Amino acid sequence: MLAAEQRPSLWLLLVTLMLLQFGYPLTEAGPWWTLAYLLLYSGVIGFGVHTVRPNPRRYWPIAAASITLVAGGTWFALQQDSSAATSAMLSSVGLLQLTLLVVLLTRLIHPPPDAHTVDLLLIAVCAYLLLGGVFGVGASLIEVVQPGSFVDNAPGAGAVAWQSLFYGSYVTLATLGYGDVTPVEPWARSLWSFEAVAGTLFLAVVIARLVGVAGFAARDQPRHEGE
Repeated sequence: MLAAEQRPSLWLLLVTLMLLQFGYPLTEAGPWWTLAYLLLYSGVIGFGVHTVRPNPRRYWPIAAASITLVAGGTWFALQQDSSAATSAMLSSVGLLQLTLLVVLLTRLIHPPPDAHTVDLLLIAVCAYLLLGGVFGVGASLIEVVQPGSFVDNAPGAGAVAWQSLFYGSYVTLATLGYGDVTPVEPWARSLWSFEAVAGTLFLAVVIARLVGVAGFAARDQPRHEGE
C-alpha cells in the first residue's frame, strides 16, 4: 500500500498541506477567497479516501473525520461571521489532521517492507506539517473558549484570529520565537511550550534519522533476478 502506487497520493497530500498551512492569508481577502481556501481540503480528503478504500474497517476514523470536515466546512462557508461555525470548522479540521497524523506516524514506526525511503520522507514531512496544524487548531480553540489567551504585539493588531494562531503555531513548532503572537494565559503557554518540545524532538528523532539513512536502506537497493 505504501509503495509506488500510493506515492502520488502522498505528493497530493504534501502539496495540499503546504497550500493550506501557509495559504491561510487568503481567508482575509473576502468570503469567496475563504471558500476557495476551504476547497483545498478536498486534497486532504482525497488522500483520506485513497487510504480508507483498501481497508474501510481499519481506517474508518479517517472517513468519519472527513465527513465531519465537510459538515463543519460547509457551515463555516455559509456563516463565516459565526463564532459557533468557526469553532465547528476548526474542530473538524483538527480532528481530520490529528487522525491523519496518527496514521502517518504509525506507518513511520512500522513501515511495510515495500516502502522506499522516498515514501518515508514524504510521510515524515506531511506528519510535521500536520503536527503544526493540530497545535494551531488547539491554540485557536483555547482562544475561542478563553478570549485573550493570546496577544498579537504587531502594530494595529486587534483580537487574535485563528489565522494568526496558525502562523504562531508554526513559528513555535520551528522554535523561531518571533514574539509577535504570544501566549499569556497558563493553558496557552502550556500548549505552545509543549509544541516547541514536540517540534524539536520530531526533527531530531524522525527527520534526521530518515535523512541519515536515505538511499542506504535495503529496500532501496536494486534487486537481481533470483533474489
